[in-house]
Amino acid sequence: MTASHVLHVPGSRYAAELGKEARAMKFPPDLEREYHAFYLAERRSHVRSFNVIMFVLVAFTLLVSVLSSREPGGVVQHVLVGSIAFAYAVLIWAAYSRYYESVYLKTASFVSALVALLAAMEIGYRISAGVGELFALLAAYSIGLYFLAGILYHAAVRANLVMVLAFVATLALLGVPPSKIAWLTAILAGTGAITGIAFRHQGTRFRRSFLERGLIAEMAARDGLTGLKNRRAFDEHLKRVWQQALNDRRPIVVMLCDVDEFKSFNDRHGHQAGDDALKRIAAVVDGFAQRPLDMAARYGGEELAVILFDMPRNLASLIAEKLRAAVQSLEIGRSDGDSIVTISIGVAIVRPTLERSPEGAVQLADEALYAAKQKGRNCVVMFEREHDTLATGAFQAPRAPRERALTR
Repeated sequence: MTASHVLHVPGSRYAAELGKEARAMKFPPDLEREYHAFYLAERRSHVRSFNVIMFVLVAFTLLVSVLSSREPGGVVQHVLVGSIAFAYAVLIWAAYSRYYESVYLKTASFVSALVALLAAMEIGYRISAGVGELFALLAAYSIGLYFLAGILYHAAVRANLVMVLAFVATLALLGVPPSKIAWLTAILAGTGAITGIAFRHQGTRFRRSFLERGLIAEMAARDGLTGLKNRRAFDEHLKRVWQQALNDRRPIVVMLCDVDEFKSFNDRHGHQAGDDALKRIAAVVDGFAQRPLDMAARYGGEELAVILFDMPRNLASLIAEKLRAAVQSLEIGRSDGDSIVTISIGVAIVRPTLERSPEGAVQLADEALYAAKQKGRNCVVMFEREHDTLATGAFQAPRAPRERALTR
């Protein structure tokens, strides 16, 4: 999927990031959090295996160190290795915890840097004592920080930097010859640098895969003609927002917008002109649903829908009227000497309760839209009555609703 194919998806965060020429290793905050969840889900099995294997190896090293009188460093050596083993025990807990998605990245970023520090010091002690065979493990751990530890690029770079600096400082403090320090440091830093470059390329591909998957899922939830969300996405979003409003005790506004006399316009000008008109109107409607919990959708045919979260009555009526006027100002049809295409809007203001339902909110908006059509079209009608007993698709009017018609 190339950038030229995704730039035409309106309002898509995924398309916006895919369209950027510079491939940053970090997204905007909301998208970055979503990427973290994706990344952790994909890497969970690797993370678990790596941490368990490292814990077993370190614990075995500690056991050998304690049992062997020939091991250098004595108590200091035992404390260092024991601390590393404890750190991996913490990571194993984070990897298997039910809080994995919320705690692992932060925990692993800190613990990985701590382990890098302790491991550099531990191997430094061994080298100063003439036991340098395990230096290869330090270089291997540098690689593991990037590809196996389950941390992000910048955290892996920091951990490797901590490792190199701690390694150099330990060797210098223990009197290792400068030439040997320089040689070993060059190997360790070179390993980290080469691996870091490879990991960055992998990270870029991984992030692009995340964006492409998200875009494909998003496009499946969009209407092919207008680019707005489709009916299914509208219904699912309304349920989520309804629950959020129920928890937060906030009102929801549902607007149903219907293009006036659209069939007649199609008959006179053809379906292509009708499609073009609908796309222009949809673009205007989409501009009125830009907050995170708002949504604009094609509800069906020439009917569009808008969900507005936590919107007071006076502001909802103002927005609905601005929307009606904005569509009228497009002057669709004037160039052909025809009457201007307009929309009628039915608005429902609902405060969710356990006795009410999202379907009832749509029903109320549908009744308001019907009333707007009855009033002569090109107007806004707002209903706010209780709708506990409303059933989707059945117009019930046991009592007169409170309403306000906003006309031209």
